[in-house]
Amino acid sequence: MRLLTFWNEILWQWLLPVLLTLTALVCCIRQRGYPVRGIGGVLKRTYGSLLRRGCGREQHRIFASALAATMGTGNLVGTALAIITGGAGALFWMWISALLGMILVYAENMLCSRFRQTHPDGTVTGGPAAVLRRGLHSRFAAGCFSACCIAAALGMGNLAQSSTIAQTAQEFGIPLPCTALLTALLLAVILHGGRNRIGTVTAYLMPLLCGGYLLGCTVIIVRQIYAVPDVLRQILREAFGFRAAGAGFCACMLLRTVRTGFCRGIFSNEAGLGSSPLLHLNASADDAPHQGEWAAAEVFADTLVSCTATALVILTAPADAHSCKDAAALLLQAFASGLGGTARGFLAACMILLAFATMIGWFSCGAAACRDLLGKRAAACFPFAYLLAAFAGALWNPAWIWTLCDCANGMMALPNLYALLRLSGTNAPVQKKFLRRRQFDKF
Repeated sequence: MRLLTFWNEILWQWLLPVLLTLTALVCCIRQRGYPVRGIGGVLKRTYGSLLRRGCGREQHRIFASALAATMGTGNLVGTALAIITGGAGALFWMWISALLGMILVYAENMLCSRFRQTHPDGTVTGGPAAVLRRGLHSRFAAGCFSACCIAAALGMGNLAQSSTIAQTAQEFGIPLPCTALLTALLLAVILHGGRNRIGTVTAYLMPLLCGGYLLGCTVIIVRQIYAVPDVLRQILREAFGFRAAGAGFCACMLLRTVRTGFCRGIFSNEAGLGSSPLLHLNASADDAPHQGEWAAAEVFADTLVSCTATALVILTAPADAHSCKDAAALLLQAFASGLGGTARGFLAACMILLAFATMIGWFSCGAAACRDLLGKRAAACFPFAYLLAAFAGALWNPAWIWTLCDCANGMMALPNLYALLRLSGTNAPVQKKFLRRRQFDKF
């Protein structure tokens, strides 16, 4: 446990922030700042098509499933933990990580879309493993990615979420074994319906869940709107190492704030981990950059919208709420300041539904990685392993679960970033052709 914790500290506090930032900057240069540079057009072609009913049903399902996997408890507890650890300025660096994350997921989706294959039986294979195997001719790196992805799907996508559901339900007097059994049974019903049922459930669940949560946050922020200007000044001041007036500049605080903001942002939107291309694997769109735009829109919703709303609720809360050193307690105090007695039930419902949606979304990633690594026959056993993990996660020690999850997520990112650094430059001609066609379509 100590050795694993030590490795996680190296991985998440030093190695990954540097590698993710470096890769994002390289991709930014190669893509000339896109899609951040053209964010207005990206949102119009993605969210705008949803509002106009202009996107296909399959694309809507893929978007909902990807958003379900991305948006989870990290948007709530992770944001609260970032503020406790790095102060209000951590939110600014979460915004920066989101902008870099949009560039990363765009690049990895565009790259992976070009290497995916449709087999005679209709199954589709691809993702970072295909890029590593077919683009870089490294079967070892491809196998490492798939193995880590399976571990991350069973860990962060399942064990951690099941544990969150069980711990939340226990606060209302529901025994852990009952929650474990109910979670596994409900998950089995959804997974038994295959990709169509998963897509249908997430397509209905995510708009209601995201809309309900953001509506609750909006109500609280509007009630405390007078505090927003001061909060925005506090975010900018503390983002660059300046604490309260008169305290001066603190380099150590700056480094901790930057590292915390980047790590929490990455943890929330999962940019650079390689999970996003697996979630878009079955997209029917022929344009590789088109799936990259949808992935960038998911990061925008996850961090720039959801995490920002959570942070503003916390930072605009009365001063006595900020004395909490526990992330869950801080969240409860902040929401209670605006919603009163209903805050506990509202938060519990959001935590449980977000965690369950993440379990549904991550199943696709794990199944695709299992099929790539072990073959189609072995992949048929993956749903049983996934259900077993859902049951065990509710009963296992949360500290162990989160330690293992952090390691699996971090290790999953390393081969994916290696592929991006080596091959993201080959995206340039495809992107140039795509943007030229988009510009031509305006006339």
